[in-house]
Amino acid sequence: MKKFNASYCFCRQWRKLLLIMKFTWIFILGGILIANAESYSQNTKLDLKIENATLKSVLHQIEEKTNYYFFYKNEEIENLNSVSIEATQASISEVLDVLLKNNGLNYEVHDRYILLQRTGGQPDNNFTQQQRTITGKVTDSSGTPLPGVTIYVKGTTMGTITDGDGNYSLPIVSGDATLVFSFVGMRSQEIQIEGQEKVDITLLEDAIGIEEVVAVGYGSQRKADLTGAIEVVKIESIENVSLSTGNPMLALQGKVPGLYIEQTGDPNGASNRILIRGVNTLGNNDPLYIIDGVPTKRAEVFQALSPSSIVSVQVLKDASASSIYGSRASNGVIIVTTKNGSNSKGKVKVQFSSNFSVQTEKPQRYDMLNAVERGEALWQASINDRVDPAAANGEIYDFDWNGDFDNPVLSKVTSQPYVGRDPTVPSADTDWQDVTYQPGYVISNDLTISGGNENSSLLVNLGYFKNTGMLKFTNYDRMTARINAQTSMLDKKIRFGINTQIVSSNETMVAQDIGLANTPVLAILMPPTIPLYTSTGEYGGPLGSGYNDRNNPVMMQDIDKWDNTNRSYLFGNVYAEFEPFENLVFRTNVGVDYSILKDKDIELSFQNGFVSRTVNSLTLYKTDFTSVTWSNTLNYKFDLGKSKFDFLLGLESISDNFSSYTGYKEGFSVQTEDFFVLDAGTSNGNSFGTGTGSRLFSQFGKIAYNFDERFLASVTLRRDGSSRFGKENRYGMFPAATFGWRISEESFMESLTSLTNLKLRVGVGRVGNQDVGNFASLGLFEPRYGATADQVDVNDHGGDFWNQYHNVGSAYSLYGTDTGNLPSGFVSVQSANPLLRWENTDEVNIGVDFGLFNNKIMGAFDYFTRTTSDILIKPPVASALGEGQQQYLNGATKENKGWEFSLSYRKEINRDLNFEVTAGTGHVADKITELPEEVRTAYAGNSEQTIVGHSEYSIFGYVYDGIFQNQDEVDAAAEQVGAGPGRIRYKDLNNDGVISALDQKFLGTTLPDLEYSLRINGNYKNFDLSIFGSGVAGKIGFDPYLGWNRNVNVGTNFGPGVFDAWTPTNTDTKIPALTLADPNNEGRSSDYLNVNLSYFKIRNIQLGYNIPTNNLGIKMESLRVYFMADNVFWIKSKDYMGPDPERLSDTRIPVPTTLSFGVNVSF
Repeated sequence: MKKFNASYCFCRQWRKLLLIMKFTWIFILGGILIANAESYSQNTKLDLKIENATLKSVLHQIEEKTNYYFFYKNEEIENLNSVSIEATQASISEVLDVLLKNNGLNYEVHDRYILLQRTGGQPDNNFTQQQRTITGKVTDSSGTPLPGVTIYVKGTTMGTITDGDGNYSLPIVSGDATLVFSFVGMRSQEIQIEGQEKVDITLLEDAIGIEEVVAVGYGSQRKADLTGAIEVVKIESIENVSLSTGNPMLALQGKVPGLYIEQTGDPNGASNRILIRGVNTLGNNDPLYIIDGVPTKRAEVFQALSPSSIVSVQVLKDASASSIYGSRASNGVIIVTTKNGSNSKGKVKVQFSSNFSVQTEKPQRYDMLNAVERGEALWQASINDRVDPAAANGEIYDFDWNGDFDNPVLSKVTSQPYVGRDPTVPSADTDWQDVTYQPGYVISNDLTISGGNENSSLLVNLGYFKNTGMLKFTNYDRMTARINAQTSMLDKKIRFGINTQIVSSNETMVAQDIGLANTPVLAILMPPTIPLYTSTGEYGGPLGSGYNDRNNPVMMQDIDKWDNTNRSYLFGNVYAEFEPFENLVFRTNVGVDYSILKDKDIELSFQNGFVSRTVNSLTLYKTDFTSVTWSNTLNYKFDLGKSKFDFLLGLESISDNFSSYTGYKEGFSVQTEDFFVLDAGTSNGNSFGTGTGSRLFSQFGKIAYNFDERFLASVTLRRDGSSRFGKENRYGMFPAATFGWRISEESFMESLTSLTNLKLRVGVGRVGNQDVGNFASLGLFEPRYGATADQVDVNDHGGDFWNQYHNVGSAYSLYGTDTGNLPSGFVSVQSANPLLRWENTDEVNIGVDFGLFNNKIMGAFDYFTRTTSDILIKPPVASALGEGQQQYLNGATKENKGWEFSLSYRKEINRDLNFEVTAGTGHVADKITELPEEVRTAYAGNSEQTIVGHSEYSIFGYVYDGIFQNQDEVDAAAEQVGAGPGRIRYKDLNNDGVISALDQKFLGTTLPDLEYSLRINGNYKNFDLSIFGSGVAGKIGFDPYLGWNRNVNVGTNFGPGVFDAWTPTNTDTKIPALTLADPNNEGRSSDYLNVNLSYFKIRNIQLGYNIPTNNLGIKMESLRVYFMADNVFWIKSKDYMGPDPERLSDTRIPVPTTLSFGVNVSF
């Protein structure tokens, strides 16, 4: 039988019934079905004018114009005579009576489903012999039969629908065929026949729309009942993206309005900055993660999750939604729930995903000068400064020029045959970005095995991720294992479960040269005249005058390849639930977050040009972190007619402990990896260790109320006690209240049949912050043991280490009578502040959710205002106050305001074609509203002007006012040190006749004013296509390209903009004259160097194909292959001269462009 899908909508009476019954069609009397079918038939009128067409094509046209489905056997209608019809405002019955007249066909109408079959016909014997008939029953999770469920044989046009009792009968060709069951509001399921003749199935509710159940604080809730600002992320939109990056967090980028994520090109896929609704405080702004009920502030726990093990992700954005988590939720909450094994009736289900990706940074490379071009720029800068170019660059270039500074003419620039006159170092034209980077290869494999029965289930997930790195000699690999198991007894009144993840990763990181410049910036600025290798096979390096002390970046990565960072952790929970009677549940949950970090840093001795490291060393660093969370909750739900109540009470304790150890040794006689152990070092052995911990104890409760599915309300209260504060201020109270009104359920809205859902949400709440040192309210002393600065060479690595970890300097007797400097004793490092108290964030959120045309169009709008007071800070203290006067204070207030908007449209054109378009945008602006005088100089710009009224991430600077064209303009302008023809002129904003620090102004912030995104998903038959893009606007930042074009440094390379620099014959330009000395200090912060960093990126394009499996000869449920591309195209502001404005700085590995191929298979 053949079925063409069409989009459909229910009349309002049916929609309300389906809401109440969870999309389950319950027919107590058969007349209900008939009455509603007739109702739809009477309300649907058709206009048709068709001549001499096949019956099949006419039926298809009716499906296109209405919401009817036709079911029939092809062989029963293919050879019929052509039909003609002309109808105006005719019912479906009138149309079918005409079309089927004299064709020997009869029809039955089941609401929107119409079954055509031959009148009194008998099946063909040959047809019957080659097929078997599958029968069965389809029910929902409560056992209620589902009529109208679509059932078809995958890969064929054969199908049927269930009758009013949920029964079906379907002849199929093969015993290993796959049946597809689909029904509105339910999850589609695929079942392999495997020789069975009777297949009963239970369809589960689909997590779409108002009946979707989402995770909230210590429980779950229907999306229809939410009154806070909670964003639900579709898992299918992040699975494959997560495989290619190794980080599900990056897959959320741009998909949640108000969630801001900055991406890096690091091989570990880590995110640099994660913010929910902007910058909330002056300290740590990381959100709280709740994974299977266990809280953590460590983003890497979420970022290492296998995407196939995640069942849901919710982002709690406002205080009313997150206040149940109290003091740790001031920056928002991300709730992650992992999958459990399903009731597979004892069968084992296997899912395997594999992804191979190639990463490149070539689209993000900076365009730099070659050797000859660089020589020409150096010559021009020397001439502008009236310096003999050979004096500064003679060992690099030969200059053929006329020697006239007033009328200079350059005939040719020639690189010296040997760098620094060393015959083993030939001249070169090295593209350092090209030799430092390589294609990065990513391999990601993920295996999930699950199964279960009615009482128990088990899921095992194994993952492996490896990235060879785009930067040579970098590498990252990670192995993960997850076990989720649960069981129940006593008719499911007692339930136990465990969710555990084990992760181990190894990483070789970005190297730094002896001057602490890292490899990415060296690859950009290293002069091209230095060769990668000398003629003797050693690494080339800077020699002679005209070079700085930068090292060969490839060499630095090579000699640091033995450096390694290993992270291992165990994260999970064990829980038990007891339900003594229906809807009363006691749950106890113990969560563990245990991590070990081991870092090995081997510093080899070397000679690279005239730069060297004479002493080698080994540093071993290890940390242990353990957090144990024990939470106990009692939840009771009950109904009183139209009133529904949900009560929650809970206690929670969190214990955190941290310890670290560092060991250091110098003087290793052999430079091989195995020889670098601490015992093999011969000098300057040192060690350092520390330990700390904190405790948090909490009580919390929540009452949620629902009246008649129209009015919703909740009240939450949490009380947290933290060991980080003194006894008088240890506890903080964090209340919240919300109200929701589902306006669409009011009787006066019934006439608006196109409005499916309209809900108003209002929430107010308070959350806290305790992110300070574990002993923040106490006075702290630190021991010092006898060493003085002259005992070590502070110019080498050992001296730096000794000073950092051994606290070289004076000490004082803690209890003795000595008052002078002592070689040993204790030193005060922090003053006590017993008045230190909680930081509080108060927020008001007003939101609207809406759905139109049976939720084909859905959207939400939120406006919020957030005030954070008593902000915890630790300002620097002037040395005149003496040692140990630094202390934590409650010293600032800031405000965030913003809005978020999302909109989606989905359309099912027919069974073969559907699409969905989703867009989102958001704005947030923060500003400091109060800042004590004693701490104002602690932040950028405050030495001259306060930042009260501006964001913490504000940039202040001078205002570019063009370029001086002649001396007369210089003389007429405000006094400016270094001014001259060709130099930048700055505005005298305070009109005092002098350019000074007082002429700086607010230029903008490094956080965007606006974020936006667009996603398009489509499916055609077995193909699926997804295109996702996002961008930011209103963000400014430093453009390093302008800096390299501005000032010519003889030891580095420059951008091609130097050839558009000002000269007496090239005056129409924004780039000042080239200079070696920079007398005008044009590197100062200004709107010339800080430019608009707005951009829009096509972040991901994915094309997939679901391969039909019934003819492969292998029993599998599904097989999908896909191609994917990340960061393939972007549009940037014309003011930004660099390649990619998302690249955080020239010191970071650029965000890669990635091409991927993957496969998903399930058995």
